[in-house]
Amino acid sequence: MKRVLIVSCHFPPANNIAAVRIGKFAKYLPEFGWEPIVLTNAVDKKRPQTLPVEVPEANIIRVPHLSLGISNTIYRGLGGEDNSYAASPWANVNWKRALLRLVRMTRPIYTFPLIERLRFELARFYFPGVRKGLEIINNCKIDLIFSTYSPSTTPLIASRLHSKTGIPWVADFRDLWLDPRFGKGQLYQFFNKKLEKKINRGASILVGATEPISELLEAIHSKKAATITNGFDETDYQESVPLLPKFTLTYTGNIYSGKRDLTPLFEALKELRDEGKISHGNFEVRFFGGNSLNFLPPLIKNYHLEDIVSVYGFIPFKESIKKQKETTVLLLLEWDNPLAGHVYTGKIFEYLGASRPILAIAFKGGIINELLNKSGCGKVVTEVNEIKALLTKWLQEFAESGNIKSYFNPDVEIIKCYTRREQTRKLAQVFDELTQGKILSRQ
Repeated sequence: MKRVLIVSCHFPPANNIAAVRIGKFAKYLPEFGWEPIVLTNAVDKKRPQTLPVEVPEANIIRVPHLSLGISNTIYRGLGGEDNSYAASPWANVNWKRALLRLVRMTRPIYTFPLIERLRFELARFYFPGVRKGLEIINNCKIDLIFSTYSPSTTPLIASRLHSKTGIPWVADFRDLWLDPRFGKGQLYQFFNKKLEKKINRGASILVGATEPISELLEAIHSKKAATITNGFDETDYQESVPLLPKFTLTYTGNIYSGKRDLTPLFEALKELRDEGKISHGNFEVRFFGGNSLNFLPPLIKNYHLEDIVSVYGFIPFKESIKKQKETTVLLLLEWDNPLAGHVYTGKIFEYLGASRPILAIAFKGGIINELLNKSGCGKVVTEVNEIKALLTKWLQEFAESGNIKSYFNPDVEIIKCYTRREQTRKLAQVFDELTQGKILSRQ
């Protein structure tokens, strides 16, 4: 069996989508002839550690890292939030107000791409990661290096290990490092593009989490890019879970404010409640997620939906799957903007595994809409009237038969393409082709 050194800042038991992707690759790679050796951060006890570790601990090398977010710590400690220092509880304390203003003024400098990489990442994981990576390579035969972005520390480490040893390197991008469609200023774009291309120059092949990401990677780097999407693990969904008797709309995961707008949904719910179509007796919306308690309660109160919308906070991964399988409809949230058209979100694949209808608020011209249409697992709606019409139809179907029929006719063969095992098989094929010389290494 060949060995691959996986360099990732995120790995189970840390509960985030990046850790799930790499953890599942590591779980299934041995089925396709590859033994994973994982180089990752030490367990951060400040974050939820609830994902199952599905590879032997002997194959996981955890490196302690430093936390150098001094400026951001000061900023938060003084009450700074987003771009408004006026929100600080210390706004009337002159010296703290002046210090906060100074920290804000220097942010464009210490968050400049190159400085940010040096300040936050090199000492944090890069130096110990390179040392430990070389030690692993010296002690056992490694046939391939695989890194996953983000953060940029991981390709930095992989690039260094590749240049020191000559071992072929595959660079994975869950998200784009630099999306040329986002305007962040010409100077920012110029330096970040130079940095990205320089660091990833030694990669033999790139991997994108979606087809649009792969296309952009090929254009930026002039290298071949394979597409390996996220997915769901069938073994996580084997438990039989009965449906709740009440019509339930459920969201599991963090909510990213700003770009994911809940206003159309809440307006639709308020109108349906005012029209007497939904009530506490026949309808509930549930939010499960680590940050949902931070800002959802005021929004719920503003729309007077306390009797219909419930916020439960964080739950472990295994429990979230139960909540998904017992619900009538699953809620998917993404930015309704063409700039988000290339994004799936890992959540959509979990929802495919749960086999429940999906109501998605997302960009209609994007790949989420395309996937829901071809898989037959739900519908994208963005306007208040669209959300109301869809929920009204589903409520009627549920009341009549206990099932949802409209926009829910799952195509089993399409859905099987997005299992973690199948996506790992495709990744192992990339590994095989590279090590067999079928993919030419490019510097």
